[in-house]
Amino acid sequence: MKISACLLVVILPVCCYGHWKELLDETLTTLAERLEDAQMIDDILYKQGKSTFENCGSSSDPIDLVSLSVQPDPIKVPGNITVSFSGKLSTDITSPIAASIVVKAEKFGIRFKVSSQKIPDVCSMLPSGSCPPVLVKAGIPCHCPFKAGSYSSPSLTIPLPAVHSYIPPFTTIRVQVKLTHNGKELGCYSLTTGITSG
Repeated sequence: MKISACLLVVILPVCCYGHWKELLDETLTTLAERLEDAQMIDDILYKQGKSTFENCGSSSDPIDLVSLSVQPDPIKVPGNITVSFSGKLSTDITSPIAASIVVKAEKFGIRFKVSSQKIPDVCSMLPSGSCPPVLVKAGIPCHCPFKAGSYSSPSLTIPLPAVHSYIPPFTTIRVQVKLTHNGKELGCYSLTTGITSG
């Protein structure tokens, strides 16, 4: 399924909002601090409606993310984002599923790393009980292992926390998620979009 970037972007936020909120808060606060001296809107580096995602791995990776939609564009903080995706998983994937998440920002032509995090096993963060109804209805699993097949999600709403610093309008961010199993790459995808204060 196309659940590579989705495991982190969709399933984790829905199932493990507490941990996800802490990561988002740290990332957005750091981003705001790095950019708080910016005084003008840079509408050259980021154009509204131009959010894109790309495969940063191999075409032979088990995870094939066909489509990914993130709205609004640009993302407003604080606020809600609505995520939907479709994809395929060519083989069953079992624990451990390690994740590497890197967030970079670009403003006025300058790129810099905002944050990075490594998760030894995504499976250990998923709930042991029943899956959220929205995932059950869509036939999307929230426990390991993940079975081979095609998956698509409905529109899922994820709240973004407020930060206490100013984020310049239309800052470009790039979020890269790489998943591996015992050192073998499962999939790698990156999302490039804009972010601004709500």
